[in-house]
Amino acid sequence: MTATVARTDQRALAADGFVRLPGLWDRDLTGGLAAEARACRPYARIPENGPRTPVTARRRTGRPGTPAANGPLLARLHLALTGTARALSGRLLVPTFAAYGYYEGDDAVYLHTDTAQCDLTLLTTACGEVGPLHVHPDLAGRTAAELGSLESDPSWDRAGGVAVSYPATGVAALNGHRVPHHRPGGPAPGLNAVAALCYRALY
Repeated sequence: MTATVARTDQRALAADGFVRLPGLWDRDLTGGLAAEARACRPYARIPENGPRTPVTARRRTGRPGTPAANGPLLARLHLALTGTARALSGRLLVPTFAAYGYYEGDDAVYLHTDTAQCDLTLLTTACGEVGPLHVHPDLAGRTAAELGSLESDPSWDRAGGVAVSYPATGVAALNGHRVPHHRPGGPAPGLNAVAALCYRALY
């Protein structure tokens, strides 16, 4: 599955650090991802490793980590999108990891950058519905401590940044390790899952 990537998409990713790529697959695959995400939920665990935004105890209260799981369909999609990821970024990317992240009750995500395994992160809604990701190219280069200070500040504008929604049959692509991003949070009834597929540049 190597989709044709427009030069405008390549330029947008290079300039802004993010771009939406709709229409990469059909509704059957969308339904398959939803079914697999639901089936994998009982096996989801909060990862022991990975970046943690250092927020204050008050901000952290009542906010456990995000349970994650993976499955064979997601793994196949991860591999199949390698060509698209390379064409979009213009870099020799290799797949590192992919997972469903689960949100129940609230879809908030702290302001953060992704692990070093995520030079390019592809995101799509697997099941349910979550709000758009808010991307902050203006905060690129900030340390985890600096991002944590913003996230912990009650006066920080959580509605700020560029709101990027996930296409139903495609992905929101993000320079995840470089560009900070967050989701402000809102009611998320039922089971909701976002699929994240990460790629690392070999050089």
